[in-house]
Amino acid sequence: MLISILFAFIATIAFGKLFNTPRRVLIPGGLVGAIGFAIYIYLKDGLGYSSMFSNFMGTIILAVISEFFARIFKEPVTVFSIPGIIPLVPGLPLYRAMNFFMLNAYNVGMEKMVQASLDATAIALGILLISSIARLFKTSKEMAMQAKNKGAIKP
Repeated sequence: MLISILFAFIATIAFGKLFNTPRRVLIPGGLVGAIGFAIYIYLKDGLGYSSMFSNFMGTIILAVISEFFARIFKEPVTVFSIPGIIPLVPGLPLYRAMNFFMLNAYNVGMEKMVQASLDATAIALGILLISSIARLFKTSKEMAMQAKNKGAIKP
């Protein structure tokens, strides 16, 4: 389990480098990916939850940390979240699904494809949920500041 998390950390840093992430945020970005993957592995293998739920919860934690780090390091959230989700992407199930299709095992291939699609949907929904909540807080804060400033200006 620890080796998998270490490789998730390295993979996240590698994809961050590939996406031209600033050097000063490569290590925090790697941490984001490693933590998200650790949550996924713990829920899936440690507690026995489904792959979809584990992906969703790992992505939620990953997205929250990405929002937090984006504020701390004054970088866009995507600098942390996009490389961070790479270890969670269901690449092996998609490969296996295609392999089963090529071997004319359509039932098994379709089962693997649906599972991979559900995992990918869970990742997308986790990021969507957290980014929407973060945007809601930011918008409400801006509206409160505008209302405060409107009341302070007297003609």
